[in-house]
Amino acid sequence: MIVRILLVIDLIMLAVVIFGYIFSSLKERRYLKKAAEQSLELQQKVYQAEVLKEINERIGYSLDTNKIVEIITSSLGNLLEYDTVSSMMLEDESKVIFKCHVENSVSHEFIEEVKKKTLEAYSAILNKEIHPGAIDESVTGNLLDDGLKTTVESFFNLPVVISGKLVGLINVASSEKGRYGDEQASILYTITNQAATAVSKLQAILESEKGKLSAIIYSLTDGVITVGLNNQLLVYNPAVKKILGLEDDKELTMFDIVDALAGKVDIRTKIEQATAQNKNMVVPEIIVKDKALELGIAPVKNPLGQTIGASVVFHDVTSEKSLEKLRQEFTAMMVHELRAPLTAVRWSSESMIKSLAAVQPGADPKKLKDTVVTIETASNNMLELVNDLLDVAKIEAGKFELNSQEADLSEVIREQSKIFQNQAEIKHLAINLDVPEKYLIIFDKIRIAQVLGNLISNAIKYTDNGLIEIGLRADSENKQAVVAIKDSGVGIAREDVSQLFSKFKQLKSVDRSRKGTGLGLVVSKGIVEAHGGKIWAESPGDNLGSTFYFSLPIKN
Repeated sequence: MIVRILLVIDLIMLAVVIFGYIFSSLKERRYLKKAAEQSLELQQKVYQAEVLKEINERIGYSLDTNKIVEIITSSLGNLLEYDTVSSMMLEDESKVIFKCHVENSVSHEFIEEVKKKTLEAYSAILNKEIHPGAIDESVTGNLLDDGLKTTVESFFNLPVVISGKLVGLINVASSEKGRYGDEQASILYTITNQAATAVSKLQAILESEKGKLSAIIYSLTDGVITVGLNNQLLVYNPAVKKILGLEDDKELTMFDIVDALAGKVDIRTKIEQATAQNKNMVVPEIIVKDKALELGIAPVKNPLGQTIGASVVFHDVTSEKSLEKLRQEFTAMMVHELRAPLTAVRWSSESMIKSLAAVQPGADPKKLKDTVVTIETASNNMLELVNDLLDVAKIEAGKFELNSQEADLSEVIREQSKIFQNQAEIKHLAINLDVPEKYLIIFDKIRIAQVLGNLISNAIKYTDNGLIEIGLRADSENKQAVVAIKDSGVGIAREDVSQLFSKFKQLKSVDRSRKGTGLGLVVSKGIVEAHGGKIWAESPGDNLGSTFYFSLPIKN
């Protein structure tokens, strides 16, 4: 009896163990099945993200709908299997563009069936019949085999809608029944819509920016055009027609611009050079219908740094040239009108000084002499101003000439320092020289003496106590002779240093009694640069003195 009871207990325990094993196994299977489903779902999401990333990267900043549809179709192979993937775009009411990529060989009949189904879907979406007069068709991929009796058993269409407009239809087709379910279709719809949405947003942003840019360009007084790489005129403003003397009510073309500039400049060649060399170009003054124009040409790039065209700015400089001509004529007239009487005054004063001994008794010779000296000084100053104006006019007109010969620069420095020695002594200033015994280079002795005179005179004028130091050294590395005139005077404010060599520029920080026209420095700059050298100034600041430098090239 006891044995039977124990046997029953064992059987019950065995049943419990078996039931527990079966229950555990079923639970594990459900878990594994769920894990597999989650893994597949995760894998599909990863594929989806990768495909979308690839599409976005390849589309970039493109607004070419043909390219966008092509990129999407070529990226779908990572998500599902198909025999063909096709795209259809309606260029106009009479022309359809159909592109098909064959992944697995199919027959011509299969392709025709895909084309028919895609066209029917296009008509259904647009809610109107499409009867194309011609179909621009291209088939790529594997060879077609009419021996294969394949038909379209599974397919679906993906509409590509950008900014609310249907721009194309993508068809995925297979000869296998039940190939595509709702899940695959949903994933592909999501990818296509996300890509189209990204492009729509970009298009909206670009259209907005284009509108702003067009408004700015339209309001410019300068003529502006933008040209594509194929020399097609993309954008222009009304000022272009006015500047080039073209009809206002006629649509402008690139041929009109080329014709208007014929014989003056080959604008197409200039644009090609600017885009090919990737640099800005300037076309100097040209005359078009009595207008003086300057052209600026610059490559236009997209955000990826790729050149996509060029912009041309037509700047009308007619009024500037007229003013410049008037200014030059006025300067020349003033010089010639004033030079003769000033020279006569100078000669007269010199003659009077020499004949002072013949003055009648009772006259004050000293007073008379002082008066004549004043006349002479004033006439010399005015004559110096006129000469400076003449030099500036020559420099600006590009007619400034040098008479360069081999000469001793040290000797010229010593001669100029002697000339100004009396001026310096009156103000109790010392002039110290640090120059070689002899320094032979090729330069215009008279003109460089003029530069030295201007700089030494200024150093004395703006220094009340201390000394003037003049040095000469060789810059062997740059093959330059460098002259330095250093003073311990009022110095120059940092913001004024850049204005020193500007015409008629008077420094605000300088005491009125010391101010001049500034022409001496302008002339000095022109003389030094005509030699191929440079002139510049340095100063620690107000009341800390200043140093003026100029360099001359050492020629063999």
